[in-house]
Amino acid sequence: MTTNSYSLPMFKKGDKVAHPIFGVGSIANIEEKNVLNKNEKYYILDLAINQMTLMIPIRKAVDIGLRKIVTKDKIPEVLEILANDMDEMEQDYKSRIKTQMEMVDSGNLKRVAQVVRNYNKRKKIDALSATEKSLLERAKKILISEIKAVFDIDEKEAKTIIKEYLRKAKQNKDKPKEKQSI
Repeated sequence: MTTNSYSLPMFKKGDKVAHPIFGVGSIANIEEKNVLNKNEKYYILDLAINQMTLMIPIRKAVDIGLRKIVTKDKIPEVLEILANDMDEMEQDYKSRIKTQMEMVDSGNLKRVAQVVRNYNKRKKIDALSATEKSLLERAKKILISEIKAVFDIDEKEAKTIIKEYLRKAKQNKDKPKEKQSI
């Protein structure tokens, strides 16, 4: 299905989708609701991570980054990112957090994998702040939930797959390249 200016659904009931902030869920229903005296169609999304239900206006689904989960053939590309070298990360804490948070919030699974890789490697060299730890955990949850959904496996299996790819990285390449601030 595609969307158009009349807010026709692009997903159907039962589709597995990825929300850029909350991770994987499934379209439980498509309902018309009256909110603030306005009738509008909503996706009712059951989220896997926090067992939450989310109502998303169909007309805003694309704008917020709701998308179908990736296909099985794309997962190896995502996992290989975990074994690659760490990205250059800003020395300035606030800039580093902002950049990594934008990557997680993008909804792009490859960028989420980059954050998991970057912080996983960085924590071997330097202690992560509480904010960085929280961001790493959030990125891991999103990555785990999508791998879990794509392969229809449990959380433990998804975590094992991620750990295996993180171990593939060579120890001598774990040192971060710092971006110089001007």
